[in-house]
Amino acid sequence: MQEGLDPRAEVMVVEDTPASLELLCKLLTESGYAVRPAPEGRMALRSAQSRPPELILLDIRMPDIDGYEVCRRLKGDERTREIPVIFLSAMREESDTVRGFELGAVDFIAKPYRPEEVLARVRTHVELRRLQADQEERVRERTAQLLEAQGKLLESQTRLQELAGFLQNVREEERTRIARELHDELGQALTSLRIDIGWLRGKCESLGEPVFNRASQAYMLTERTIDALRRISEGLRPGMLDVLGLAAAIEHHVTQFEERSGITCTLYMNREEFEIDDPLATAIFRLVQEALTNVLRHANARQLIVSIGDRERSIFVRIEDDGQGFKPVEGKKTFGLLGMQERVKILGGSIQIRSQQGKGSCIDASFPKREVVTP
Repeated sequence: MQEGLDPRAEVMVVEDTPASLELLCKLLTESGYAVRPAPEGRMALRSAQSRPPELILLDIRMPDIDGYEVCRRLKGDERTREIPVIFLSAMREESDTVRGFELGAVDFIAKPYRPEEVLARVRTHVELRRLQADQEERVRERTAQLLEAQGKLLESQTRLQELAGFLQNVREEERTRIARELHDELGQALTSLRIDIGWLRGKCESLGEPVFNRASQAYMLTERTIDALRRISEGLRPGMLDVLGLAAAIEHHVTQFEERSGITCTLYMNREEFEIDDPLATAIFRLVQEALTNVLRHANARQLIVSIGDRERSIFVRIEDDGQGFKPVEGKKTFGLLGMQERVKILGGSIQIRSQQGKGSCIDASFPKREVVTP
């Protein structure tokens, strides 16, 4: 009667008594198992290390090294530690059983052997071992799949961040180009126009009040247009940032913001100028610019504090207001906040936005300093 598993499970029988060894080998072979006999412990160890079986039946009392020592060495070897071991013993002491389990055995079979018990225990532990091996293989496959997916995700995130950085650079370059054209071409044309209209206005006094008034209105309209153009140009790319540096550009922007908004602004900087490269200076200026715009639009604040500090390895920026604050909505982020966060992440920095309704808001950002490359 073939009761073994398909494909045939290989069982090692370690027994120094020839009659018992022959009995067990015959019983297991007739039940469909591939049997590997080993009459002593050292042979069993070498055989198991060379080609691990699926199960080991191990006699405790043997002349060279006993079953306990064989089991201890099996469990101490990476090649054989996962093989289930069933002890064969005529001993009945509880301490012997406890010691066997402490060494890593999975079961005991008492002598004299009962064929039904031997086959039942062998089959159970072979099936358990195969189930365990199958689960381990599935876990390995799933882990490999997850690691591969994680790698692809990280690669995609890196590419997206690189793309975001590229788009930010393109946008800044385009803003710079437009601001320069507005300032150099349209600004100069309007300035010339203002001069000419001023000259014409002086000549119109003799033509009567209506003509003089129309000339004066045209002159004032040109003045307002030049002012608007200057504000637009500064918003696109402040020339002061390129000429005088970050500190002067921030100070000018905060002063202009205070004048336009009526919000009391306080500026703290621990340097008269910051020795940082252009991308970092631009990112800090844009962060402050966007934060102040959000305060003006949403905060209903009366006071605003901007702090910029140069540390040994980083630049920190803090913008805090006493406005109405906001309660973050789960899963919902505004494009303004996302834009700030992305701008900071692109340069390897960190940002934290805190707010409570009725208690204002605070933005803390930190950027790692990079070596300034001088042309």
